[in-house]
Amino acid sequence: MHDQQMDPLGRTVTKDEQELLALFRQLERLSQRTDLPPCALMNVKQAMVLMWNACNDLFLISEDPRGD
Repeated sequence: MHDQQMDPLGRTVTKDEQELLALFRQLERLSQRTDLPPCALMNVKQAMVLMWNACNDLFLISEDPRGD
């Protein structure tokens, strides 16, 4: 049996929503790195916040963004 991913409200997450959430999580991981050039790190953090907005608006996450 395949377990479906659920959002914080208990709704099934679509494939597109899973992809958006995966992008956010990847940016979140990149934003924690210390070996990136400052210009790259700042752009990753900005992109992460924009993806957080999209994921938050879709109720895919219920956490605060962790960017600086």
